[in-house]
Amino acid sequence: MEAVKQQKGKIDPEKTMEIFRNWKNPDSPRGPTAIDPETRDLVQNEYLGEVRKVGGQLANVELETVATAIKDPWKELQKKK
Repeated sequence: MEAVKQQKGKIDPEKTMEIFRNWKNPDSPRGPTAIDPETRDLVQNEYLGEVRKVGGQLANVELETVATAIKDPWKELQKKK
């Protein structure tokens, strides 16, 4: 959506990649989120949570932030093989 807004609906592939190369969203539903410009990986926090009954309904409750600004650990594990 951000790329469409910045380009006013006229999408250019090169410009779109440049926009996403530097994309960050401090207020995403997953917390602070960014795209690593070199690997194109999503970088975000990792949270520990549990489901609790809140106000008579089940809800996800965040207990703590386990790690901040991490990339997909699967890729790092695959590099070591």
